Amino acid sequence: MLPFHHRDPGIVGLLTSDRLPPGRQIFYGMISDGMHTNPAALRIAHRAHPQGLVLVTDAIPALGLGNGRHTLGQQEVEVDGLTAYVAGTKTLSGSITPMDVCVRHFLQATGSQILDQQEVVDITNYK
Repeated sequence: MLPFHHRDPGIVGLLTSDRLPPGRQIFYGMISDGMHTNPAALRIAHRAHPQGLVLVTDAIPALGLGNGRHTLGQQEVEVDGLTAYVAGTKTLSGSITPMDVCVRHFLQATGSQILDQQEVVDITNYK
């Protein structure tokens, strides 16, 4: 995502725009795994346009495999906690944060209520 700029506000400008055509709703995804998105960015997005927020996880298939080396297709990864690296390096291969942890992190970062958050998560499955 490009940073906010006063001449080209990007997604921030879109989410706060009052010029959307009637009946149009904007949805946007946020990864709230504690690695990809700063808690302040989660708060800003949630406050700017909560009704369009869709929580997503960037989890790769190593989710649930536990610490150690694992082969995923042609790539060998090393799992350490909630992060997977290309084996033998510190190059991020992906997150292995499950959705329930993402939800808890989001709730903590935003001060949102459980009901509000459940609606956000359900939108992903419903739409």
